[in-house]
Amino acid sequence: MLSPLLPLLLLFQAAGPPEVGTGPQPAMRPIAWELEFEFLDPQRIEVKLPGTERSETYWYVVYTVTNRSGRSRDFFPTFEIVTENLTVHTTDTGISPLVFDAIRERHRITHKYLVAPSKAIGLLRTGADNALESVAIWRDIDLSQNNFRIYVSGLSGETRTLANPIYDPARPESQRVAGDDGREREIVDNPRYFTLRKTLTIGYNLPGSPGARSAIVPERQAVKWIMR
Repeated sequence: MLSPLLPLLLLFQAAGPPEVGTGPQPAMRPIAWELEFEFLDPQRIEVKLPGTERSETYWYVVYTVTNRSGRSRDFFPTFEIVTENLTVHTTDTGISPLVFDAIRERHRITHKYLVAPSKAIGLLRTGADNALESVAIWRDIDLSQNNFRIYVSGLSGETRTLANPIYDPARPESQRVAGDDGREREIVDNPRYFTLRKTLTIGYNLPGSPGARSAIVPERQAVKWIMR
C-alpha cells in the first residue's frame, strides 16, 4: 500500500550540530531559496513494452514540488539511489513513455496533474497554484541489501565551496578524453575547489531475506538535509 504524502514541515528536520567526521552541514535556518518537496516512497511497477516477451521492472518516486520563495526558480532536479555498497543509480533516460503512462494511470486519482520527467524541468513559478507533480524513474536495480538512500538535489540554492585537499598545482585541473562515441569530453579530475549543494537525503531499510527484498516495500527512516 502506498505511503501517505507527508508535508514538508513534518518531514524536514533542521540539521543539528555537525558530528565528528560528518563534514560541512547546512545552515540551521535557510540562508537561500528552498522548494517544498513532498513524495511517495519508492514503488515497483512492471510494464510489458511492445516487441518484448516479458514485463520489465521499474522503480519510481512520485513527488510534488512547490515554489514559495516569492519568485520563479529554475528547477533541474537530480535523483540518485545509493545502495549499501555505495553503488550509485541515477534516473534513467530513454525510458519508454509507456512506463510513465502506466505510472500516471496508477496514480490518476491522487496525482491527476502528473507530468513526465522531461516536462518537469525548467522554470517553476511561485505559488501553490503552480505546484508541479512528476516522477523519478529507475530501471530495475538491485535492492537486495539491507538499506539504501535516495538523494534529491536542486531543491535549494544553498551551496558551500571547499578547497580540494589533494589538489595538485603541478597538474591541469581538467583534461580532454575520447568517449565511446569517439567524441572528446572535458573531464575535471584535479579541481582546485569543490562545490557542495544542500541536498535532501531519504534513508530506507529493506527487511527480510536478501532474495525477497526486491519485492518488499521499503521502510522509510531518517529524512534530512545534508551538504553533498
